[in-house]
Amino acid sequence: MVRWFSGVRVPADWRRLLVGAGLIFTGVAGVGVAGWAYYDAWLTRATWDTSPEAAALQRQIEAPIPVWLTPAPEVQPTPVVAALPTRDVAAVSAPLVSLAPTPVVTATADQLSVESADFRFLDPPEPGAHARLHVEVANHADVPSGRVLLGIDSSWFDNYSIIGTAPAVSQDRTDDNGLRTFSFPPVAAGTTAEYELHVTSTAEGTTPPTVTVLVEAGDTIGEVDALHTFAPTPRPGPVMSLDIPRLKLHSGVLQVDWEPPPFAVGQIKDTANVTQGNTVLVGHLTGAAGNVFANLDELKPGDEITAMSRGLPYKFVVSETFEGANTDATPMQPEDDARLTLMTCAGVWNPFTHDYSERLWVVAEPPDQAAITIANAQATATVVSATATTQATLDAQATATAVALEPTATPMPTPYAGEPSSAGGVGNTRANLEKAFGYATGETAAKLVVFRQPGGELHVRFTPDPPRASLLAWFPTAPETFDKAVADARKLFPTDTQPNSAGPEGNSQFIVERFTSATLAQALTLPSPDFSVVYTRNAKGSITSVVLGPGDDIDALLTSSRS
Repeated sequence: MVRWFSGVRVPADWRRLLVGAGLIFTGVAGVGVAGWAYYDAWLTRATWDTSPEAAALQRQIEAPIPVWLTPAPEVQPTPVVAALPTRDVAAVSAPLVSLAPTPVVTATADQLSVESADFRFLDPPEPGAHARLHVEVANHADVPSGRVLLGIDSSWFDNYSIIGTAPAVSQDRTDDNGLRTFSFPPVAAGTTAEYELHVTSTAEGTTPPTVTVLVEAGDTIGEVDALHTFAPTPRPGPVMSLDIPRLKLHSGVLQVDWEPPPFAVGQIKDTANVTQGNTVLVGHLTGAAGNVFANLDELKPGDEITAMSRGLPYKFVVSETFEGANTDATPMQPEDDARLTLMTCAGVWNPFTHDYSERLWVVAEPPDQAAITIANAQATATVVSATATTQATLDAQATATAVALEPTATPMPTPYAGEPSSAGGVGNTRANLEKAFGYATGETAAKLVVFRQPGGELHVRFTPDPPRASLLAWFPTAPETFDKAVADARKLFPTDTQPNSAGPEGNSQFIVERFTSATLAQALTLPSPDFSVVYTRNAKGSITSVVLGPGDDIDALLTSSRS
């Protein structure tokens, strides 16, 4: 059966045909969108792989570990030489012209040899550090050589600036292949000559150059492509590469304002150098911009992370993972303690804002501190679980009592496990204090355990088994300033410490600070989370002792510390 519309013959099932055509169109459109997404991702990856940033990251990853010099060598002064000649880049096809007359007979390249070569930082490696390339060339002939050329790929100088040579060079030129050569004086017959390039580092990195040594005619004497870098132990710097074994992830790291680089990890600029505070690292979750942190949610407390900085590896251990709103930047705030904070997107993608609803955060700390954080988290979870279990038991007992009119014993809560404070702090176990301060050297008349330390003595009162530090008294060898004493005291605080007053109080004899810590109360089974710090003063106002203990009875704390 057919129908006629305006003279056109249309089948009766035209609606079905339109639906089918619509489905076909939708399918084709879906394939097109998917194909475009795939092409976009491929194009982004191809563009990134050929970019200078990707090349720089690859150099960072492949950079050999320097040979660290301990103690640091004495810094040598910059050689005093004539200014480098003007670099001849345009006339690269012209032959090299020696400033000295060329001997009629000179040693050939096969009569010369590279005896030694090394690349050495004279300062700890970082931007602005002085470094030196040293090459020795021997002449085995009975005639002198022509001028000797040291050739280095010009791209190496993207990270280094020439500050002098020894001896002076006559020419500094770059050829069509990007080889930058420095023309040094000849080697006398039967002798060995030493040539040096002195440079200043202009970027992060310790990669040595590949050096080609040539005679003036262009023949190669030798090539050194496996130089070791020698350097004093560096100061902590930005993260250069990141290694996460659980994720099988090894990535270079670039400094970024916010947006991570494609297919690599970025460190937020102005966040701390590694081990000097909160170092924040970011990476994409998925999409054309990359997926370097696609599996970040697989990390668990206890997993290892290695951050490489200035040729030195720094070990961290994951201590915490959590998700938060995409507007919450609190985990990026500066911290006094060393940590890596890794971040990527999480939650639901919003096509209108082009952003995910949440952020995934992974915190990693140095191994010792991570162990404390993990133990505290486990202890807190145990206490919470034990409290819930105890409450459920009490409720059941109350019900049973109401029915049976018989009293029921209250079960004991699970003892606190872990260390509530940083290493050697209040509330920690005796084993923890002995690890931090060494074994005790004696006791006071009141049975306070004495730990002798450089600069003073620490007296500790321990609770009965299991022994935990319930009172700490620090007696410096020489009186300290208040700021120094406060800094010393903070190292002994519980990790969840909160102020309990507007600020320090006191008089001419002592100063008092008051705080609270729930974990300290749990560890020492105290009725109150309050604890106090008392700084005793001499006639000049300097601090002669620091006493840290539970409660706010100042007289009792001072009496206990002096017993």
